[in-house]
Amino acid sequence: MQMNRIVPALGASAALVAVVGLAAQPGRAAVTTYAAYIQDASGKQLGVATFVGVDTGGVQVRIDVTGLPPGLHGLHIHENGSCNPLRDTTGKVTPFGAAGGHFDPQGTGHHLGPDGAGHGGDFPNLVVDEAGHGRTTFYTRRLSVLSGPTDIVGRSIIIHANEDNYTDTPPNGGSGVREACGEIGALHG
Repeated sequence: MQMNRIVPALGASAALVAVVGLAAQPGRAAVTTYAAYIQDASGKQLGVATFVGVDTGGVQVRIDVTGLPPGLHGLHIHENGSCNPLRDTTGKVTPFGAAGGHFDPQGTGHHLGPDGAGHGGDFPNLVVDEAGHGRTTFYTRRLSVLSGPTDIVGRSIIIHANEDNYTDTPPNGGSGVREACGEIGALHG
């Protein structure tokens, strides 16, 4: 699937600046921004994740969702840019299963957390308050929105049901079922 990439020009619209929280500065390169519109398994939109390329490398990630159960939720970039369900050979359906496994561009085969030496797609747990609202902003140097092996454009972001313990036991840190998903692509204006 070919994804359109948005490269806002210097002097971007006020709406775009408000979304990414960054203003263009004279003499600086344009900011590259992508988004994932996060939905639950019924297709209800819960919020958005934005991914802003940082000129020194890496990505600033901002997530704002509502409608999730309170608590900590594992949060990961997954290999494929599809939020479709996947049915196995026994007929069992995995919500958002077509997203594939955790994105591991370095081929570590391990799940060691956002600051560990494991999957590059491991993010900090998302904290959801009693009203069902989760919001976070963080930076990762292990991923990119530029073409290359760490590029996340055309992949997906998954919010899991449980807290991630950032180990390989149980598999994938015990984050549990996939509660919400968004395909990373063009930012809708």
